[in-house]
This record gives sequence, C-alpha cells and structure tokens, in this order.
Amino acid sequence: MRIGVVGAGALGLTFAAALARAHDVILLARREDVAARILRDGVRVETTEDGRAAAPARASRTSGFAAEGVAVRATADPADLFDRAACLIAVKAYATTDAVSPLRDVLSPGTLVATVQNGIDNGAAIASALPHAVVLEAVTNQGAILLSDGRVRAVNNGTTVFGRRSRFAAPAGAGDAPGDRLASAFAEAGIDARAVDDIAPLLWRKLIANAAINPLGALTGRANGAVLDDTDLAALARTLAAEAAAVAAAEGIDAGDPWSAVEAAARPTASNRNSMLQDLDAGRRTEIDAIGGAILRRARERGIAVPLTEAVTRLVRARERA
Repeated sequence: MRIGVVGAGALGLTFAAALARAHDVILLARREDVAARILRDGVRVETTEDGRAAAPARASRTSGFAAEGVAVRATADPADLFDRAACLIAVKAYATTDAVSPLRDVLSPGTLVATVQNGIDNGAAIASALPHAVVLEAVTNQGAILLSDGRVRAVNNGTTVFGRRSRFAAPAGAGDAPGDRLASAFAEAGIDARAVDDIAPLLWRKLIANAAINPLGALTGRANGAVLDDTDLAALARTLAAEAAAVAAAEGIDAGDPWSAVEAAARPTASNRNSMLQDLDAGRRTEIDAIGGAILRRARERGIAVPLTEAVTRLVRARERA
C-alpha cells in the first residue's frame, strides 16, 4: 500500500519505520532539514540489543541499545503525497488542522486518512479540513521517545485499533470497511492491529487514561506507574478518571470501568515518562487542551462539575507558560 505518514515526531517515526518494511511509505516532516536528514540516514529506531522495544527510560543515548537505520522516503512538501492510498496523521493534536490543510488539494477523493493521535476531536478536525477524504479514527498504545531528529526509541510493541468505518460523511465508493484495509496493512508490516465497528468507547477509554495519567506525571515528574503505586497520586488519578467517565456517560458513551482503563494503560508502561512530561521537559507545548481541555469543554456544555480536571488542566497550562 502507498502510505503517507504526517509528522516526524516519536510516533510518526516509529510507524513510518515499521510500515516501510512492507509498504511504499513517504514521511512528511514539517522542516526541510529534518526530511533531508531522514533521506540521508534513514529513521534510526533504538531497541534493546535483542530487538525488543527498549526500556522507556528518560531519553538519552545509553549503552545496551541498538539503533537500526530504516530507509524511509521523507519530504517537507505536502504535494509529494499526491499518490497515497492512505495517510496516517501522527502530529500533536494542536497541530492537526495546520498539518492536514495543505493536503486538501493534494490527496485524491476517497483517500483513507487515519488519526492515531491523542484526544477525541482530531477526526472531526481532519474531516473538516479534508472533506473528500475517508477519515478514520484509531487508538494506539504504541509508545516512543524522540531522541533527536530522525532518531526514536520504541518503548513497547503496542496495539493499534482502527474504526472499521468513518464516523464522518464519507465520499461515495469509500468501501465497506476501510479500517480493515489499514489494519491489514499494519499487520503485513508486523504491527499488531485490528478494526472494530464502534471506535468511540475506545477513544474515550484512552482519553480517560490520558486524563488521569498524563497531567499527574507531568506535574510531578513521575513515570506512569506512580499513579498506581503512590497512594496520593492514585487517589487523584481515580478522581480524574471518574470525572472523565461521567462526561463520557453524559455524551452517551459507555467507556466501561474508568479505573480499569487507567490500570490497563499504566501497568505495561509503568516506567514510561508520558508524552506530556516529555514535552514539558523539552520546553514544548503539551496536548493538555486535547485531553483535559476536551473534557472541560464537554463538561461545561452539559453542566457537569469536574473540579479536579479543571485544576490539573490549569496547572499544566501554567507550567507550560513557565
């Protein structure tokens, strides 16, 4: 399959390198120098010496890891994605519209465009910017740490779940189950993937987990497992998860037990420093508005009180400004 990957961050690099082993992949980077470096050196994927995903420690060049260079075509020109059958959107949630808008007159009608980003608003943003695309939503627990331009450490061998069909208006002839085609393409490249009929509960379960884990890790400098092992953080995480689940229920979404969503996300990534913490450590903008902010907006629309979600969201924003 001809696949475009939009975004040269940790997740985009990880998926581009994996997919390139079985497919014709073009990685769209924001900066020309990054694209040129990847064209020259490939994507350097750091793993343990035996090829497993590397331990998710603080990003550093440490011994005991092997960095495999994977040849990936890269560009900074959106026009180069004109012939893609599918595009994977892997930029930060706040950059979604800016990243995909240049593709509006580039992609053919009916091109599959799938978001693997954090948050629950990306699909709608992409569908608005690309009205002729078939927009699919996906949930992934693939973790990665960006070490430098073109160099990434994969911290687990995650699973990606696609919505089987678009939840947005799709062009005629979009096919019965485009999500199955993308899941098959991932599987061909050795990536664990599947498609489901209803992606909304999974999107919300991931949002619930992110809302409970990411801000607390970012504010305390702690790895994901702290929300399970630290008594004080666990109490806060339970409340954050419950507030998010209450908003989901008001939206008509049964996301299941909120604490089980947190446990399922935190246990296999217990030593991982989540992306929000990584962003603050690097002085970058975080995705708090796509996580806590998304819950806050919906809570206000429905008159639901989510005081702890509001508090940690404001604290992360304040930390960003610092």
